[in-house]
Amino acid sequence: MEHSFDVVKATNVINVDVKSPSKENLGKIEDIILDKRGGQVRYAVLSFGGFLGLGDKLFALPWKSIHYSPEDKSFILNVDKEKLKNAPGFDKNNWPNMADPQWEKSILNYYDAV
Repeated sequence: MEHSFDVVKATNVINVDVKSPSKENLGKIEDIILDKRGGQVRYAVLSFGGFLGLGDKLFALPWKSIHYSPEDKSFILNVDKEKLKNAPGFDKNNWPNMADPQWEKSILNYYDAV
């Protein structure tokens, strides 16, 4: 049986908090990356590390590496803040080629989402 929270508009996911399993705040969902041919969500783009939107670093999180917690009204990513700080990231003016198989493999491996 489908629950009402299982289906959501992408606009309702943008700006939702992302937390570690210990409930440490890791940032917010900045964008959603779709596979337009396959029709699946591929990545959630996390904004982290800045102040008032300045200096934020962006991270592409494989969609299967996060899950929604209705109790916390946030997404849970199975990494702590230190691992995220060392993750491959990018800035808002220099996005990686997310269609590159080597880049995808490195991201999936980093987040244990293979």
